[in-house]
Amino acid sequence: MAQAARSAEEIRRKYGLTEESLWNRLKRNWTGYLFILPTFVMFTLLFYIPMIQGVWLTFTNAQLGGAGTSNFIGLDNYMWMITNDLFVFALGWSIVFVFATTLLQLVLGMLVAVLLSEIKEGPREWLSAIIMSPYFSAPLAGGVVWMWFLSPDFGFMNMFLSDIGIQNPPTFLSQGLWPYVSMIIAQAWHDFGYAGIIYSAAVINIPSAQYEAAALAGAGRLRRFRDVTLPHLVTPTIIVLALRTAWNIAEFAQPFELTGGGPGTRTMLLSILTYEVAYVRLNFARAYTIGMVMIVLAMGAAIFYVTVINEEEDLYL
Repeated sequence: MAQAARSAEEIRRKYGLTEESLWNRLKRNWTGYLFILPTFVMFTLLFYIPMIQGVWLTFTNAQLGGAGTSNFIGLDNYMWMITNDLFVFALGWSIVFVFATTLLQLVLGMLVAVLLSEIKEGPREWLSAIIMSPYFSAPLAGGVVWMWFLSPDFGFMNMFLSDIGIQNPPTFLSQGLWPYVSMIIAQAWHDFGYAGIIYSAAVINIPSAQYEAAALAGAGRLRRFRDVTLPHLVTPTIIVLALRTAWNIAEFAQPFELTGGGPGTRTMLLSILTYEVAYVRLNFARAYTIGMVMIVLAMGAAIFYVTVINEEEDLYL
């Protein structure tokens, strides 16, 4: 331990990394702190203070719009949440939805990026814009598109299956496992373009000399993909995985437009349940309590992202 301490001290002296007090760092970098001060103030006013207020609300019986009184009730909202069957179901289904959607977005994004890298530069930009256009559309508009596509009454899919001779086509938004599959596919379709953009940037920047060396060594396409492409996609994968996980947890507009949590409560996500509790039942305190679970899940993804990135960086030190 003493040897490690001495070595660390020697390294700091060698590179001029002397210990500084907080006041000395402030005086030396005051211009930088001055520039970030407005951002810090806005984050405090618009994010940190509302979050702290929200945490406090979870211990009260606050109603939306100020209806009734707001009194301290301790852990009653948390007890209601963990004993509520609908919340338990929504939590489980949300985890499945987020995992399946994120995984599908990763796979589709990687596949699109690799395929686009094989196309010439001119047509590649046009195809990229067309393939990734769903990501730039409003989620609510995506829900309307998939509703038109899968509706049992006027949907294209049911009419197409009937035209090719399939009797009694499945009801994609209300029957069996189809509503769950439909929501996952629709969400993956809307957001896989984000993964595709990140992967495309990574794939294009892979040195061509590495592919040429692998080809000279007798590696086929699949082996070149495994030995050359995949190692360069580790960091982008971690970034996309963490960010898409956090965003899919909070996804609301498209699932709400597609099924609204129904039929009944069969496809209830945490985001839809939060909306129902807050704006239908007007119980804002309980809605924020559910929202806290979503925040914890998103923060867990962020912690995972930071931890894995740090571990990977250590491999190159």
